[in-house]
Amino acid sequence: MQEARNRLQFLDLIATFAHKRPAAVRGRKRTCLEPWVIGLITFISLLVLAVCIGLTVHYVRYNNRKTYNYYSTLSFTSDKLYDEFGKEASKNFTEMSQKIESMVKNAFLKSQLKEEFVKSQVIKYSQGYHGVLAHMLLIFKFRSTEDLRNINKSIQRVLQEKLQYATGPPKLDPESVEITKLNKTETDNYLNSCCGTRRSKSTGQGLRIVGGTEVEEGEWPWQASLRWDGVHRCGATLINSTWLVSAAHCFKTYKDPSRWTASFGVTLTPSKRKYGFRRIIVHEQYNSPAHDYDIAVAELARPVPYTNAVHRICLPDASHEFHPGEQMYVTGFGALHNDGSSQNQLRQVQVDLIDTRICNEPRAYNGAITPRMLCAGSLKGNKDACQGDSGGPLSSPNARDIWYLAGIVSWGDECGEPNKPGVYTRVTAFRDWIASKTGI
Repeated sequence: MQEARNRLQFLDLIATFAHKRPAAVRGRKRTCLEPWVIGLITFISLLVLAVCIGLTVHYVRYNNRKTYNYYSTLSFTSDKLYDEFGKEASKNFTEMSQKIESMVKNAFLKSQLKEEFVKSQVIKYSQGYHGVLAHMLLIFKFRSTEDLRNINKSIQRVLQEKLQYATGPPKLDPESVEITKLNKTETDNYLNSCCGTRRSKSTGQGLRIVGGTEVEEGEWPWQASLRWDGVHRCGATLINSTWLVSAAHCFKTYKDPSRWTASFGVTLTPSKRKYGFRRIIVHEQYNSPAHDYDIAVAELARPVPYTNAVHRICLPDASHEFHPGEQMYVTGFGALHNDGSSQNQLRQVQVDLIDTRICNEPRAYNGAITPRMLCAGSLKGNKDACQGDSGGPLSSPNARDIWYLAGIVSWGDECGEPNKPGVYTRVTAFRDWIASKTGI
């Protein structure tokens, strides 16, 4: 009897559980997504997937590429005589180079190699049999899996086909194109043989050299340190393998060439190279303590071999005009504050060329700026050279990113003071004097 009662209670318990369970399930609210929501989620998911795939392909395609350098010659004729643009770094040389480089660039941008083309740069000109030869460096980036023979043929084919439609002057001869593959050493040698080329470009947006930014090797390869009995005194600029340009006041009381040395590199210690002096030529009209005609040239005892880290800047034509507002750079090993000591690491700062009329206002230098000087810096102060930077370069790039010597650090009222920008010897005013002393 008791066993039957227990069985009935067990059955009642099962029935109760079975009766309540569906009620619990029915109590949950079942949600269904609208079809348009499902479609949107699917679309977004596919879009994200496509972007990821695209970025991956882009990374593989553009980061797995190798630089290829080529030496190319191209014959052309022009209404100008060769002598008018054959002189390196002259205005006519620059204008002709810009035209040819633009034609070559447009040829590749209109071809299947538009994404691989990086740059074309005219290195020099030479007289040819049926015109003038432009010698160029061509730079590309191809995937490392590309066949070198196919690359060579593609480059030559593009130049021969596309340059037929280039409009001059000058008049190009596409059939004359010849290209040769270069290795890194050969490329460096060609670039280093040109004036005004740089390897790296940091912005230099710090304050004056006093607290400015330190530079890396090869950024300002023409910068030199002038040392009297081994102690840094002034800066200088390499203008060819044996000549430096500096400030006359650097040699005011230090005249013996045998006690001077020039060193190169971005640190004073250790220096990259050291050279003795053969002679020093100070401008005949320099008369201390006046600041006018503050220029000198110094001949080294032996030539400087050009490398990525040491080579020359370009000299502008006497007729070249630098315009107020142009961005330039001043570099040197000078002091961090007025009357301070020189620094071991080369520094740089970007400065703006200031109109001479503004610089001659009473609040500034009150008429002391002559036609043989220029002002650069900031009227607000904090952008300037300082003691130990004297004689160093004020460098300016042209449209081809070739750098020219615009000025020589000369003088100023203290360092980085408001309304007292740096004053520099104007190189264009002494271009003929430099040529008469150095032959450059």
